[in-house]
Amino acid sequence: MRLRTTVLTALALAALSACGANSSGSAQRLADGATRAIYADSYAGVVKDLGPNVSRTVTRASVGAISDKMHALGSYQGLTLLASNPAKSEFTYRAAFQKGSMNVEVRLDNNGKLAAYRVFPTAS
Repeated sequence: MRLRTTVLTALALAALSACGANSSGSAQRLADGATRAIYADSYAGVVKDLGPNVSRTVTRASVGAISDKMHALGSYQGLTLLASNPAKSEFTYRAAFQKGSMNVEVRLDNNGKLAAYRVFPTAS
C-alpha cells in the first residue's frame, strides 16, 4: 500500500510538472509572438493571441508607440525567462535587443490566451 501511494504521488508530481512546463513553453511562445508583432508594428499580430478582455484595451497607436521604443533599442534578439509563477500562469521575460532590453510580463488565461501583456524598460 505504501509503495502504491509513493508511486501515485510521483506520477501526480510528474503530471503537475509537465503542466507547468507546457504552460511555461506556451507562455514564452505567446510572449515572443506578441513581442515580435509589436516590434513589427502589427496590430493584427498582437491581438490574435490575446484574450477578449485584454484585446479590447489594445490600440493601433499603443502598438506603434511601443514598437518605436523597441526599434530604438535595435534588432530584437529574443526572450529569456526571468521569473515564473505557474500556479498563477504568470511569467516574466527579458526581451533582448541589440542595444538594450525590456522586461515583458505575461499572464495566461484558462483558454491558453494572453490575459495580460506588459512591457517596460529595464533599469539601467
